[in-house]
Amino acid sequence: MKLYYYAIDGDDIGACLEKHALSNDLEAIRYLSTNVYKCLDNIKTYLEENSATIVFCGGDSILATSENRIEITIDKLTFGEFSFSAGIGDTCCNATLALKKAKGLGKKRIEVML
Repeated sequence: MKLYYYAIDGDDIGACLEKHALSNDLEAIRYLSTNVYKCLDNIKTYLEENSATIVFCGGDSILATSENRIEITIDKLTFGEFSFSAGIGDTCCNATLALKKAKGLGKKRIEVML
């Protein structure tokens, strides 16, 4: 059985968190946390509605698998000021490498390595 792997990660969310932490801005951190959680929940729901199995969902990242290729567009990964990049692969390793490529080529991207 062939599986597709989806590695999804927030763009610049870690740097934003770090900036707020270094500024002792707990309100901004709460805002970030609440909104990133909502974004991840939307992405997770979309994947599950398309028969994906969620392997990991935490922080600003998701790893999922599915037996069928799920159509993911950048509008499914963009929520106002927050965006996510994705890598799709035929192995977990290739999905991770595709995600690294998406981030390296400018973020807010989807790259595929099948």
